[in-house]
Amino acid sequence: MSNVRLRRLQADHQNLVEYIRRHPRLRLIQAAGDPPEQYQIEYRIKSLRQVDDDLREIKSHIVEISLPRNYPRTPPQCRMLTPVFHPNIAPHAICVGDHWSAGEPLKSIVARIGEMLAYQSYNVKSPLNGEAARWVEEHLEELPLDRVSLLVEETSEVDDVEEVADENSPAPVRKVRPPVRDTSEASTPPPRVREAPPKPVAAPAPALDFVTVPCPNCGTQYRLAAANIGKKARCRDCQTVFPIVGPS
Repeated sequence: MSNVRLRRLQADHQNLVEYIRRHPRLRLIQAAGDPPEQYQIEYRIKSLRQVDDDLREIKSHIVEISLPRNYPRTPPQCRMLTPVFHPNIAPHAICVGDHWSAGEPLKSIVARIGEMLAYQSYNVKSPLNGEAARWVEEHLEELPLDRVSLLVEETSEVDDVEEVADENSPAPVRKVRPPVRDTSEASTPPPRVREAPPKPVAAPAPALDFVTVPCPNCGTQYRLAAANIGKKARCRDCQTVFPIVGPS
């Protein structure tokens, strides 16, 4: 095994174990090899399984990911160990995308498979399962089946933040002693002032479930959970890291 491949497998294993450890919906069942070249991962995500002529909601799935000898020049080989009803998943393969880059981390493939299981990601134009593609087109209003976020997050590189004064911040308020009213002479009481009725308060805007964010470099659109606003993501096509912002 070359040193380049050895270092890549070690880095993939370290990053993948940490990613799965932080995600409550993923579990590493086993990793074979030293460093590992094959993984079995459990996804606790709502998806579909065809049993006879019925579709049933299933919340546990097992995926096998194998890294071929030419990896990372060639993409990982992924297959389901438990059956799933999805346009881009067949018993022998999972179509994780045609645009594989050698620099793409293995954990992003794991996240992409999770998005497919949740029906957040699918392609009905060139499906592996034509029946599932037709089902998707007839049930678009019911998708995604699971709103879990599998975004591959990037940690901030800023360690210390120095607080600076803002020239636009309001000046400190000075307390002013009210003038003493002369009560030596009789005076008429001041007229009563009728308070204006309070203005109606606008109802708060409804909370967003998902936001659509484009990659600023290549323009690829991503539909992400609104809970990720303020975080950073990496584009799967061009590997650009960009902030996740909400609608203006």
